[in-house]
Amino acid sequence: MHIVLKKLQILIFFFFLALNFNHYSHAHLRGTFSSEQDAVNKSFEIGCEGIHKNKDKWLPCENEKELHKYLSK
Repeated sequence: MHIVLKKLQILIFFFFLALNFNHYSHAHLRGTFSSEQDAVNKSFEIGCEGIHKNKDKWLPCENEKELHKYLSK
């Protein structure tokens, strides 16, 4: 019985972990760069135009909305 409860706890943990790793955070993981040139290269690769800066990171596309649109494809 104890083993079944432990496995159920692990299953519930991974279920909630999957819910919290939403599309928005995944897009940011694939779309932030330390260098301006890397952002330009990614912008060209995904097909959007321009780059923008958010704090100390460079991102492809002219703005966040466009970036998420292209990364969700």
